[in-house]
Amino acid sequence: MTAGQAYPPGMAASPVGPAPSRTTPGRARIPLSALFRGFLLASLNAFGGGLNAHLLNLVRREGWLADQEFAEFSTFAQTLPGSNNGNLSALLGYQLRGVPGAAVALTALLLPGSLLMAALAGAYFGGSLATDPHVSGALQGAAAAALGIGASAGLNVLRFTLTHLQATVVAVLTCLLALFVPGGTVIALAVLLPLGVLFGRST
Repeated sequence: MTAGQAYPPGMAASPVGPAPSRTTPGRARIPLSALFRGFLLASLNAFGGGLNAHLLNLVRREGWLADQEFAEFSTFAQTLPGSNNGNLSALLGYQLRGVPGAAVALTALLLPGSLLMAALAGAYFGGSLATDPHVSGALQGAAAAALGIGASAGLNVLRFTLTHLQATVVAVLTCLLALFVPGGTVIALAVLLPLGVLFGRST
């Protein structure tokens, strides 16, 4: 309505409505309790490794992120200093619920392992578990299972990342540098990571 224009009967003048919120719908919908429970269960199930696969299953099951988004976050987490699992959980939590989500996701991730490791360390170093062949066999079995779970998570990431020739070239060169060149990881991060970003923007 313009100034001085009469309003229809029953319709009163109203102030301009508030500006739309900058908060994404996903952040508003996901309760922090659901975020904590999901990351806690993923952490509890990730004995011996393979947390990426469990987190991928979590965001798929809850419909929180698309597979492509998860693959991008997983790749980015590996380029940052520190634990890949911690980086990924913080990134996912932040994407879903901002800073509180990052804190909740990281706490839920670290809590089971921290408590369990404190208990096992006391039993292992304070008793005879260090020389028990059954314990050694169990640890070897867990390591083998972790390798398989980690490989499945890696294949999932590859499926959504290597969609162009440029990305494939960057991935292969990074792998070769990391395996065969001293300090190759640093070189890959300094040179190939920016190239990967440029290739991604061009495609």
